Amino acid sequence: MRESPKEVAVVLRRLAESLESDIPVTLPLAGESVFVPAAADVRLEYESGAGARELTIRVRWGVAAALSPYLIHRHGDQVRDAAGRLWDVLVYGQELTDGTWEGWLEFSPRTAGLPPKRTGRETTQPDRVALEHWATGLEPLYLAGAFERAT
Repeated sequence: MRESPKEVAVVLRRLAESLESDIPVTLPLAGESVFVPAAADVRLEYESGAGARELTIRVRWGVAAALSPYLIHRHGDQVRDAAGRLWDVLVYGQELTDGTWEGWLEFSPRTAGLPPKRTGRETTQPDRVALEHWATGLEPLYLAGAFERAT
């Protein structure tokens, strides 16, 4: 979907008003009227690297919102495998039904043609903020061990 800057501004303004007032909103998107409930999960994600920057505003609701993992942190360090190939380190998390958050690591190859690798659950934290704190404190030695555990 490609919208003009003015169309994006209208949607963002209406979404912001909805968030500030804690009320549902109907947004004009892709030629449709999309109803967004007040309880929708709104996330801001920012990534930068290799001269590129990206800001994503993600709004989710319904069953899929509760089950979807979130990118928690893109680690500044990379992991090098035995063949000398570099892998980016991404920390993902997901809220569990009891309100706690589990986190795991995904390793994305910098070499084309290799599949990504993922660990099992590496941590369970009481909330998303605690998971974000955990993710930012991971040291290179831990990342290397997690890479070996990943499949």
